[in-house]
Amino acid sequence: MNQKCWYVSSGAVGTTFELALGKKILRCQRLLNLSHPQEFREYEGSANLLVWCAWRLDRGMKTVTSWDDEIETVVEGLSHLTGKRVIDLDIQTPAWDLLLKFTGDYSLKVFCDHVPGNPSCQDNWILSIPQKTLYAGPGQYYGIERKN
Repeated sequence: MNQKCWYVSSGAVGTTFELALGKKILRCQRLLNLSHPQEFREYEGSANLLVWCAWRLDRGMKTVTSWDDEIETVVEGLSHLTGKRVIDLDIQTPAWDLLLKFTGDYSLKVFCDHVPGNPSCQDNWILSIPQKTLYAGPGQYYGIERKN
């Protein structure tokens, strides 16, 4: 994958977050949220990962932070991914959990915990890459939407 994380958006909606990865692509519509830096309001990543479910960030054999941490600790912990490159990505069945490995010995584990019934969220994670968007959740649902 070898995509550099150039921005982490976190702290706005609980412990949900977005990683902006790869090249900076001019947005079709500029974001108005002034809590983001101008660069992120004007550009998005060529790959973007939005996580709505449970997750944990580790560095080596130590836990850095997780979805169940204090917001300030989450924001601080995820900020360590800025400037790091994704060196491996693994999607694991049956629920489409993600494992992303970054330079600096960081690993992000995404646990798809939104299941069928009445989940609090429609998706566990969304990965937008050139040409398509991948969706996971709830349960064993996995979708691909092709972009024009």
